[in-house]
Amino acid sequence: MSYSSVFAGLCLILSASFVGLWIKKRMFLKAAFYEDYYSYLLFATEKISYERMPVGELIAAFTKGNQREFSRFLKGEKTVVPVSENATRDICEYLNGIGKTDAETQIASLKGKAAEVKRFVETECVKYRKDGNLYFKLSVLVGAVLFIIFV
Repeated sequence: MSYSSVFAGLCLILSASFVGLWIKKRMFLKAAFYEDYYSYLLFATEKISYERMPVGELIAAFTKGNQREFSRFLKGEKTVVPVSENATRDICEYLNGIGKTDAETQIASLKGKAAEVKRFVETECVKYRKDGNLYFKLSVLVGAVLFIIFV
């Protein structure tokens, strides 16, 4: 056993751990994105129903001081959205439709969409958070096994 093989094994452990961290971060970002989407729908429902706030002001009020991915997504800035192309397209289509109907229909639509996203957040986002931890631990384990095999 030489120092170079030990060093190479440690590099394998570190690189596998970084891959696990990357997967975990991506899953956490996905969960945070959907949680922010849900909070935006609740915010929009409240502001449209009580204050009759226009959509342009609604986005500005929600994103004011908020630098999370969903806020940047709403502003149209470049984001690292860890969501599939189809889901992103569906979210964009729904958000572009806000404000095109009368207030009562819009409020009902927002409440329905918020309930749908809430169910998704309660099931899938918990899964994303748990799976992120699992993938990190598995990647560290794979790195340790590769270290043992390599050294």
